Amino acid sequence: MLSILPSVNFKSLNQPLLRPKGLRRVNNKIMKHTKSVFLALALLTSLNSLIAQKEETIVGNRGLGFSGIWGGSKHQLTQFGNSGKTSYVAGGFFGFEFGKSLLVGWGHYNLMDEFKWDNIENQVFDMKWNPMVVAYGFKNYKAIHPQIGVDFGRGRVQLGDVKDRVFVVQPTAGLEINALRWFHIGLDGGYRFVNDSSIAELSDQELSGWFGQVSFKFGFSWGRYNKKKTNKPKQYED
Repeated sequence: MLSILPSVNFKSLNQPLLRPKGLRRVNNKIMKHTKSVFLALALLTSLNSLIAQKEETIVGNRGLGFSGIWGGSKHQLTQFGNSGKTSYVAGGFFGFEFGKSLLVGWGHYNLMDEFKWDNIENQVFDMKWNPMVVAYGFKNYKAIHPQIGVDFGRGRVQLGDVKDRVFVVQPTAGLEINALRWFHIGLDGGYRFVNDSSIAELSDQELSGWFGQVSFKFGFSWGRYNKKKTNKPKQYED
């Protein structure tokens, strides 16, 4: 009967299931996931409170509720470094509209030209970044109206075989043309701020620069603008 029972190594029972290093790794993963969950909950809570607020403008009182979906492409002419060469940057975006005026979404940009940085041999330069997109239009119901925006997010630069991560911020200002209800054209200008470059040949100042931009925006916005009502004084007859 005793031979049928499996042999038990009692020494292994005294050993911990996870070594201290493995336990620390598990704890670190749990902490990272916990932080991500709390961050997502805080973001959703703040967004919910933002949507619930009312905005009073010269157009009228309206809530910042979900009012549309938009996406499209962006095309920039800009310069990098001191070469004086104009470069073409193409990108796209997708976002959600709130209160028929505020657009919040995501985008991406890619340098389409391939050129050598300051004529250094075998040092081809490339850059791309994926920002968060925030834009606000004033009196969007008009055919031509002003708009401002800012893109910010992480990116990557490459010089030859060396790659580095950077942070890009792009404030813009310009006009938007309502060509059709589902198609708008944007004409903007702005400045590209680049930070955190650690490649010796690529300084933050050389990566930053002015740009002109044309955007093609496709989508749909529902609801109507509630124009502010003026209370006219009552007229009494004598």
